[in-house]
Amino acid sequence: MFKKKKNYLKQIYKMNPDTNAYIIEVSLIDYNEIFNGWDPSPIKRRDVDPELISFLEECDSDIPLEFPLELMFYLPEDQYDKEKEKLSRVGIKNYFDYSVHFIRKELMQIRQKIFFYIVMAVAFLSVGYLSGQKAEPGFFTVILIEGLTVGGWVFLWEAFSLFFFARQEVSGRLKRYIRLKNTKISFKYN
Repeated sequence: MFKKKKNYLKQIYKMNPDTNAYIIEVSLIDYNEIFNGWDPSPIKRRDVDPELISFLEECDSDIPLEFPLELMFYLPEDQYDKEKEKLSRVGIKNYFDYSVHFIRKELMQIRQKIFFYIVMAVAFLSVGYLSGQKAEPGFFTVILIEGLTVGGWVFLWEAFSLFFFARQEVSGRLKRYIRLKNTKISFKYN
């Protein structure tokens, strides 16, 4: 199965024989197509074009994480500008550095929520259990104890959901963005 996937990828993407990296190729008319046209910031701090990000994410998700990537931009020969090339590299790296920073913050928030939900689950379940042991069985007492028990299980389920689903999704995105951040960027002119 893995060999079939690798052959399939070699049909879609070029591979650098020296580094075993898959090459994502992007044709441009000029350097400005790399960046968001609505962002007035200098190139070093400018957002990368959303369509380019979407394309890179799609290509990145095709290629297993164990393979490195290279990004190759093709531009017309008359567009060659060493300084713009350098600024474009820096701008792309800065964008992915920034994105990685915020994905890590998102992971930290998920961890904090998991901890909070577990503490709340233990508290609700403990209070519900201990109240059931000492309280006299009355209509409102039973409703209160059942409510605490259900609330505790809901908090516990939410913690499990965040741990096994949300955290895994965000961790996967973090790994992919770190790989994109470390991608070698080249320019070719024809």
